[in-house]
Amino acid sequence: MTRRPIMIFHAAYRLNPNAKSASGIRPVRMREAFSNIGYEVIEVTGSHAERRALIRDVKGRISAGLSVDFVYSESSTQPTGFGEPVTRATSYLRDIAFLRFCQRADIPVGLFYRDIYWRFPLYDALVGRPMATLMRRFYRMDLRGYRRARLRLFLPSMRMAEWVPIVPQDRFYELPPGSDAIDLERPVQAESNRAMNLLYIGGLGSEYRMQETMRAVAGCSDVTLTICTRESDWEVVKSEYRSVLSPNTTVVHRSGDELRELYAASDICSLLMEPSTYREFAAPMKLYEYLGHGKPIIATEGSLVGEFVTANGLGWAIPYSADALRTLLNRLTARPEELEEVRERVRAARLEHTWEARAVQAARILLTGMRT
Repeated sequence: MTRRPIMIFHAAYRLNPNAKSASGIRPVRMREAFSNIGYEVIEVTGSHAERRALIRDVKGRISAGLSVDFVYSESSTQPTGFGEPVTRATSYLRDIAFLRFCQRADIPVGLFYRDIYWRFPLYDALVGRPMATLMRRFYRMDLRGYRRARLRLFLPSMRMAEWVPIVPQDRFYELPPGSDAIDLERPVQAESNRAMNLLYIGGLGSEYRMQETMRAVAGCSDVTLTICTRESDWEVVKSEYRSVLSPNTTVVHRSGDELRELYAASDICSLLMEPSTYREFAAPMKLYEYLGHGKPIIATEGSLVGEFVTANGLGWAIPYSADALRTLLNRLTARPEELEEVRERVRAARLEHTWEARAVQAARILLTGMRT
């Protein structure tokens, strides 16, 4: 019987199969994907105490001759070691030391570096300036540890590399989020007189301003917009949208399997929001979730998402203005064949962006060093 190749999956926290946020979903899906593409996965995750025991065991097995193809690690949105409550077993150095041990044992190691929020002013607003100053020291300590360990760093996009200090640029590789390819059946309805439906699923904070999107839809009698966001998020910002909210826009609060009905009823998904520096390199998981559901995408011109959908013919990138969106929607309403052509391209392309495709990509990079 042929032995399955072995890889180590590491995360300095417990995996949550029921996670709702992108930062919780991705590590779970990547761990599953490595198994799905044929690897025997040795998992080194859990609480501080659990990881301490697992690291000790795995290091012993490697020293005894265990053959491991590579190590793939998923960082937290917090510095290493801060993803779990502090206990007597807490160490802020143990996990990176383990990755360095594997690298020195000639096992290729790659780590997905999730985010760079901490380098932006919005991080100070989020956690307060004193805490931000302290935490930035730990973020930089992580990066120095990655540099010393000579790890390969996976990023959501190569544009993000410009914002990551300390680590040499030649250590970065692109590894965006993935998704499942999901086939949907549209609810039975009179297609000839049905309004075109736009769908947005996600946050509505200061980095996700969509007033111009709502203003455009308010001026289109044959277009509707469904916004699905957390109820707590909506309560915070709804006063900012009062002047642009119209009967054409519906705000709902759903998650999990409840999203399936929203996707089935939609024609186009929206990532059209106010431009920001962060948007210029952000690769949101929702982009790939939209593709997985076979939905064309309207994105902001100049954003990474906008460039991606334009380059691949998977949607439209337009200026963030009500006039630009209204013009596009009127054109698509008058020319439904254009929308159908893009929809077919999305359905054909989505298999290139599954979680399994991402696992194959990561394995190839770690085993060969190839970027494509």
